[in-house]
Amino acid sequence: MKSETVRTVLHAPARQTAVAVAGLGVRLPGAAGLSGLLAPSALRRFAHEAPEHEHALAAATDAIAAASTRAPGAPGAGGSTATVWASSTAGLAAYAQTCADIPEFGPGRVSPRRTAHSAFTAPVTAVSVRFGLDGPYLNVTGEQDAGAHAVTEAVRMLTRGRCERVVVGGSADTSTWRSCPGGDPAEGALCAVLQRHAPYGGGATVRPVLRARTARNGIDAFVRSCLERLDGPPDHLVLSAPATDTRAAGALALLCAAPLLRVEERFGDLGAAGGVAAMVTAVALTAAPGPLEQPGPRVLVLALGSGNAVAVEVTSRRKGPR
Repeated sequence: MKSETVRTVLHAPARQTAVAVAGLGVRLPGAAGLSGLLAPSALRRFAHEAPEHEHALAAATDAIAAASTRAPGAPGAGGSTATVWASSTAGLAAYAQTCADIPEFGPGRVSPRRTAHSAFTAPVTAVSVRFGLDGPYLNVTGEQDAGAHAVTEAVRMLTRGRCERVVVGGSADTSTWRSCPGGDPAEGALCAVLQRHAPYGGGATVRPVLRARTARNGIDAFVRSCLERLDGPPDHLVLSAPATDTRAAGALALLCAAPLLRVEERFGDLGAAGGVAAMVTAVALTAAPGPLEQPGPRVLVLALGSGNAVAVEVTSRRKGPR
């Protein structure tokens, strides 16, 4: 019986869908900024527990601040700004705590402020409201592929003219609502500000490559399809997939000679935020100094869930020697 490969290709975007990265925010234990993403770290949790929306707000604060120093079109400087956020459980942990507290303390003893944090769209709502972002907002939930899907949706919003910028991110906490079979649950958040035009000084660009629904044995075909859509072989590979999934790493090793970085091995299982972590890590890989105005490394980002796969390409114009 012939093995099944890629069943349904959902979206293969055109090459002109590349957008610029204007700012990044990283809030992970042991990773302060882009340099921390590339340094080995065994830390998975912060010293003091915080709800997921606080991780999201912290990363978004850093990303928006970084964007405002690079380009006059940063959020808050005119033009609509959308918000797209990926989360494995959204506000379920806060909702469960609220349900437990009301019978114990009574409805009047539970702060109404917790309501927004208990909503299904808690992280994206918190970011959108805190910064007064006036564009559409979208909450994406799921596994590792959800974070990369959030990135592709952010690019789609930009290229279709629905907004001028997008704050796109992913967050995770160590709630018991999360399921990490065979993995080490981690927490934190990562965020990027994307815009249609490159900010001053060049920088990284993000281009969706392929989204597909994969069958059990379709990873090889998916990887081949991704490589065919690149202008050349990637210099680096970044993979986010469940810790128990070894098929993608094997396919990448077989089909591509580029070095591979696995998000879950470096940071622990961030769930849906893993796809965003892979994209931000790819930006860090392209930020190495080199000849001015020469193309930087090409990084292929892959994020896999139980039945979906998303690929994104990250490239850059180098800033020159430091």
